[in-house]
Amino acid sequence: MAGSGASRPADRAVVVGIDGSRHCVDAAVWAAREADRRGLRLRLIEVVEWQDGVAGHPEAVRAAAQVRSELRSTARCDVDRAAAQVFGRLAAAAVSAEVCDGVPVEVLGDMSDAAELLVIGRPVGGWAGTLLGVALAGRAACPLVFVNQVPDTGPDDPVVVGVDGSPDSDAALEIALREAHARDVYLRVLHAWSDVPLDTEHGTTVEFGRFAAGVRESLHDRVAQHTRRHPDVEVRYGTTRDHPERALRELSAEAQLVVIGARGRSGGLELGQVGRLLVTTARCPVMVVGPGMRARSSEWAPSDVRVAD
Repeated sequence: MAGSGASRPADRAVVVGIDGSRHCVDAAVWAAREADRRGLRLRLIEVVEWQDGVAGHPEAVRAAAQVRSELRSTARCDVDRAAAQVFGRLAAAAVSAEVCDGVPVEVLGDMSDAAELLVIGRPVGGWAGTLLGVALAGRAACPLVFVNQVPDTGPDDPVVVGVDGSPDSDAALEIALREAHARDVYLRVLHAWSDVPLDTEHGTTVEFGRFAAGVRESLHDRVAQHTRRHPDVEVRYGTTRDHPERALRELSAEAQLVVIGARGRSGGLELGQVGRLLVTTARCPVMVVGPGMRARSSEWAPSDVRVAD
């Protein structure tokens, strides 16, 4: 099934942030498949971070102009190389390779306002490499997708969503149902309920059997608020006493896509701890739904879920 069944503005596109890394090329290839499946344009964007108005000696001005020219030349090579990798996957007219000046999070964030998806490669370079992703998770007005590698998944592999009861998680669940419907696959809903330790060195302090039953019942009740609007999607539930990142990473090995909320229950940074870990370890693309996406989640008229345990 192509598309989600809801109408979209004609200028909607899948936007890919390019930085010259191998991961961004994988992101471009995955994004090309998505753009083709959704009938959308593909925009490959590299942002050259530059501030105008260099003051000082004329030689400094000339040197700055040369550096800027070289940076733009390198960026042009990067986006053209990414475009070459997607050649043949989309009509040439549906792909644009662009170099922009500005601050990456601001430029890409602004583009997300009219985008269907914003796609970037796996963060590299430790904490510093995750800063763009963290900032975009809070700014993006569309789902933000991190691509570690182009997944080798089958057409029947599911969409997986992590649910924890937070507002971002509820928005992620709505988007995940839409993604499962568009792919004509089932949705695996996972709640990993032991992301905080409930044991002590003196022994177990909680009756876990009774606790787990309550968790499963609460999960079904919460998800039912969304699934009744999506009867065409089969939903399979899972709960586990495990850390969310580890549980979702294991499921990602046989999934087309993992969908999570940006911040979860803990609040704090725009991309929470689970998200920061998962975007570097998942075996399939990870779609992050942040606060900027909540308002837009109501734009799509959801299809309505047969339920299976």
